[in-house]
Parts: sequence; C-alpha cells; structure tokens
Amino acid sequence: MLKLGYLLMIVAGVLLGGYAAYLVVRTVATAPGLGLFFKVVILVGAAGLFITIIGLIIERRRDKDDYSDDGDD
Repeated sequence: MLKLGYLLMIVAGVLLGGYAAYLVVRTVATAPGLGLFFKVVILVGAAGLFITIIGLIIERRRDKDDYSDDGDD
C-alpha cells in the first residue's frame, strides 16, 4: 500500500510539473514583446535545466543503490 501511495504522489508530481512546463512554454511562445531568437534561447535554456535536474536525480539514485562501494579506494 505504501508503494502505491508513493507511486501516486510521484505521478501527481510529474503531471503537475508537466503542466507547469506547458504553461511556461506557452507563455514564452506567445509573448508579443520577445523576438524569435530570445524565445528559442529561453526554451533551450529551460530544457537544459530540466535535463540537468533529471540527470542529477538519476545519478543520486545510482549512488544510493550502490551499497558495495564504501568509497575506500
């Protein structure tokens, strides 16, 4: 039951994050005062930030799951 609750919380968080990302993209894409170049730069930067955060989460999980490595090399 606990794993199901965690799964539902993660799904809700992902959906909320996706909706927030959609709103940001829509707001930037429809902004009348920004040129196309600046729109592309902002969206590429946001995508890079998102990919970096996901990569850090995945790396943290890998380090957490590797119990056999105690760091004494």
